[in-house]
Amino acid sequence: MINGITEVVHVPDLGKTPASVNRKTGVMYISLKHTKKMPFEHILFMMLHENAHVVLQTTDEVLADEKAFKDYADLGYSLNASIKALTQVLNEKNKDHAWRMYLQLERAKAYDLKKNGNTKFLTNENRSNYNLTR
Repeated sequence: MINGITEVVHVPDLGKTPASVNRKTGVMYISLKHTKKMPFEHILFMMLHENAHVVLQTTDEVLADEKAFKDYADLGYSLNASIKALTQVLNEKNKDHAWRMYLQLERAKAYDLKKNGNTKFLTNENRSNYNLTR
């Protein structure tokens, strides 16, 4: 079984997506059209997302986002950039995409709270969502 990306192939265009991966071979395809102006952190998140599809052997985009976020955040990269990596690629009018963007924001908040103790985003109403009391 493949344990991650085995090869990266740059192609001119992949249509609507900036990257895709063959989960059986681990070969990742990256669209030069989409990535030529993309910030490094967004490309890194995208690659970690595709890698997650291989490692987890899943087609589930939410699971791949979750693993990619964990790997990305654990490397110390910007939580804000991880959110932008999705919001600047996905279409908020697509309800599956909107859900993924929402979950990414929530992941970043929870990670920032746990790792950095940042409570700036908390209100009295949402403290219970993060297992906090006054």
